[in-house]
Amino acid sequence: MSLTAARSADAQVLEGPGALFLDQTPIEMMASNYSSFETGYLLPKGAVYLQFGSDQTLGGEATGTQVYEGRADWAISDRFQVSAFGHVFDDPPQCGTAACEENLTFLAGGGGIKYGLIDSYGLNMAVAGSLEGVFLSGDLYQNDGNGEWDLAGSLQLPISLTVTDSLRFHVTPGVSFLPDSINGQPYFGTVPYVGAGLTWQPITGLQSYATVTLPYATDGNTISGNGGLETTPVWMAGMKLAVTPKAAVDLFATNGWGMTPATSIIAFPPKSDDIAYGIRLSYTPFVGEATRDVYFDSYRADMLSPVTELELQQQIGGITLGAADTLTPGRILIEAGMGNRNFSDFHLAFSPDQDLQLDAFFTQYPAGGTVGDAQSPWNDEWSYMFGGKLRLMDQKYGDLFSLSGQVLAGRDVSKPTVGVLYGALPASLALSEKASVTLESKFAAYHTERIWGVGGGVSVRPFRDLELLGEVTAVSDGGDTIWSAGARYDLHGTPFSADVYATNATGLHGLGTMLAQDEPRYGLTLRFAY
Repeated sequence: MSLTAARSADAQVLEGPGALFLDQTPIEMMASNYSSFETGYLLPKGAVYLQFGSDQTLGGEATGTQVYEGRADWAISDRFQVSAFGHVFDDPPQCGTAACEENLTFLAGGGGIKYGLIDSYGLNMAVAGSLEGVFLSGDLYQNDGNGEWDLAGSLQLPISLTVTDSLRFHVTPGVSFLPDSINGQPYFGTVPYVGAGLTWQPITGLQSYATVTLPYATDGNTISGNGGLETTPVWMAGMKLAVTPKAAVDLFATNGWGMTPATSIIAFPPKSDDIAYGIRLSYTPFVGEATRDVYFDSYRADMLSPVTELELQQQIGGITLGAADTLTPGRILIEAGMGNRNFSDFHLAFSPDQDLQLDAFFTQYPAGGTVGDAQSPWNDEWSYMFGGKLRLMDQKYGDLFSLSGQVLAGRDVSKPTVGVLYGALPASLALSEKASVTLESKFAAYHTERIWGVGGGVSVRPFRDLELLGEVTAVSDGGDTIWSAGARYDLHGTPFSADVYATNATGLHGLGTMLAQDEPRYGLTLRFAY
């Protein structure tokens, strides 16, 4: 055996404390940031790190004060990286005053840079800065429908200290430069602060973290119960789990309202049940320069076997129940559907990597009443939902069954918009090449509604290209059990297939699969999957 071959084999082993900061992808390394909290670390040269997430409080109207966030980091060198980030909030902020009961649009976004100063003897230090735009529009600032962008920015000096291979401490002093006023109403202005945090990484691919940021010498960093300003610490606690060496999911809690560097010091108003719970997807399309010789596409197996034609068909999912599988890397899915009651639906999906799928849905919900206690927020309107799915278990590689986690967030297009957060855990068990069963638990939040559901389905293939589907879903809103039945025909040897179905569900994806209508409807879906 050659020396190169021996080194490659050794490099594939990811276990033990010694692997914690060596030979890892950016997903597995100690994080260079936790959303808007910077650490002293930088990405390896050439790495690109993408993050998308959403969080919301449990109280309040609309989605309960929901924040959407996104960030992209690119390491131009080992010491220098550039970033772009954005934040969207469009709900009543719930500070306790009448002005806070109305919708507030709070947008922020911009770019930033980070430069490494020290990387030696367990000490990492960097300097980071951002230049951003901030937009606020609503009754709270007496500029509803007439908001303007204001300039904002930040400077930070993140420092990280290695205590052990698995434990790191962070100290991040900084200052946010925010507008002094919005439409003549007092705003936060310049806010100096100091942040502290820790990261514990007991095994490769699992990080738990906690941060707290203390503002000082300021009039405030949140809206008080009387509509004024007050000061409060901003904290975040969470866990990041690497599902593959290039993709991870964060589960976290925070009282932070702003999700960009400049707005990160802003906390939710206390009356909004000031803890938000969220989920964030991280993906590294380019891992950059590193020392490991081989990066597996998946933690499930050293080598992935080819995907069969039957397995490609199983990646599509059912009528109102999702697939426990993700699309094959590089595969594109396009679906267009229509039905009676003025129903239209478009679905675009793409898999950039193993066990990861990105989705976009555009739906005109049908007219007609719902029969449960929870009313449809998007009745007879166009809406959109974006999100992704991560495969967590795979029956093909020895797991008892296949399992994925899916998160979608979306809104309608007619103001005032209503946001919806949806999550699901689709699981499937293949009984044979001709039959499988599906079980899916679901959750949706919008307005003051919190809906749970559990669905089950059966798929039978009497012939090679024909699939018969039957599904039922019980929901917590007191409405009828949701049902669907249909047939799918795959045009053999081509990327085309079609569904005909009947259902009492208002939609085919997300929240629409949890709301029953007063009468059944019928539909057709055409599909291209390549």
